[in-house]
Amino acid sequence: MDPRRILEDAAQQRQACELQVRGEGWIRGQVIRVERAGLVVTSTDRRFVGGEDLRVWIAVESKTYTFQASVIRAGVPVPERSQDGLLLGFIDNWEEATVKDAGRPNDHQVDLLPANGPAISLISPPVRLVDLAIDGLSFSVPDDFKLIFVESGTITVRLGASGAAPIDVAARVGDLSAGEGYRLYGLVFEGVEDPDAHRKLVDTLSA
Repeated sequence: MDPRRILEDAAQQRQACELQVRGEGWIRGQVIRVERAGLVVTSTDRRFVGGEDLRVWIAVESKTYTFQASVIRAGVPVPERSQDGLLLGFIDNWEEATVKDAGRPNDHQVDLLPANGPAISLISPPVRLVDLAIDGLSFSVPDDFKLIFVESGTITVRLGASGAAPIDVAARVGDLSAGEGYRLYGLVFEGVEDPDAHRKLVDTLSA
């Protein structure tokens, strides 16, 4: 197993990858190129800064791999002339993963996408997804969780599952209640662009 060769193959195919900063959920990225200083990837779901440590997951030629790395530099130019590239270095703890390996990100994705800051997974502790339906969802968070929405506030929800492209749905906070040590949010979906794809994703995630 030659990590550099595997990464070069992934870059040649512009392979999708998953990135996880410690204590946060998985977000989507893409392998762009291999440089002498490290690996360049892109991700538009989160803003990164130099020095952040993260875990990377990729699938190449029917095999999956995970490794740890550090962000050496953010804002690296990429072929699309954007500044979304990340230069990752100090690659370590490289290993081949199995389907059941804990390093593999969950195929299911139910994320909140705030206007600023990283995505918030609704299926990872300490957040608890209470209900998911065609017209909305509900979830609870501990009182000390850094998430405060006002009733009637708006947010984007990203739904994704294995074998299906993720979709973004506009949502509104329709209900907000407080219990002992937690807050319960009810979101109402609005402006679904592809009802059929939305329904299939919700059915898959609910199952």
